[in-house]
Amino acid sequence: MALNARVIDFTSKVNGRDYRLFISIPTRRPVSPEGHAVLYLIDGNLHFGIAVDTARIQACWPDVIDPVVVGIGYPTDSVSAALDLRMIDLTTPITDERLTKGFIAKMPRPSEGFGGMDNYFRVIEEEVKPRVEAMVAINRQDQVLMGHSLGGLTTLHALFQHTSSFQQFVSISPSIWWNDRAVLAHEAAFGDRVRAGQVNARALITVGGLESTVRFVPGLPAGEQDFRDMNEECRMVLNTTDLGARLGALAAPGWHAETVVHEGDDHNMVPPAGIARGVRFAFRR
Repeated sequence: MALNARVIDFTSKVNGRDYRLFISIPTRRPVSPEGHAVLYLIDGNLHFGIAVDTARIQACWPDVIDPVVVGIGYPTDSVSAALDLRMIDLTTPITDERLTKGFIAKMPRPSEGFGGMDNYFRVIEEEVKPRVEAMVAINRQDQVLMGHSLGGLTTLHALFQHTSSFQQFVSISPSIWWNDRAVLAHEAAFGDRVRAGQVNARALITVGGLESTVRFVPGLPAGEQDFRDMNEECRMVLNTTDLGARLGALAAPGWHAETVVHEGDDHNMVPPAGIARGVRFAFRR
């Protein structure tokens, strides 16, 4: 458990599911009289400690803000249980027919099925943020959303469709491949809004340089061909860098995008590097 962390458990009225918030509040005064900057971190069970330690260390430098860190997770100490629950919350709907094609056909299915992302955003806006703001003063003009893998996909979905809910978006190794890259269906309309000057946001997208060359590990349930199929279908590096190039080419006041490839890191290694870069991107002034 990260230093000074507080825990709030609640049952959502939106989807009836149980959530656990991990909240770390900095001891120093907020930079803004409106309140603290805040980092809303998807997959709080997995990455909260890393994010808090990283934020506190970087905030030792005078040009980096010390934010409130909110890990959004579940009331469990089981990694496998948390992974099962996130598969529901961090995916958009997908047809049964699509689930029979490609490597996804051999992926484990969550107990309640896929497709809960829209309700997940409602949980954040209607239930998570009010609980945090009742505990500590938050500057609503300095909110960051960060996530890895399916959490990165969720962050991109928020960027395209819930842009005004946050001011900065950090998408680490986003699972753009999900449901035939359905998240990109909203990219064009988002680009139009950027060019029209209707978007005031910053985005960082990162990926590990080895994510498209995942090596086969004997003893796992999947076979070697499954790994090859996964690499070919997911195109983790190319999907990320291609999207990053398109977003970076959007030139308009109020909009800024960066893409980073963490050379030598694969999908499981990249969260600490992505979180560290994301904290510096979001909170350095």
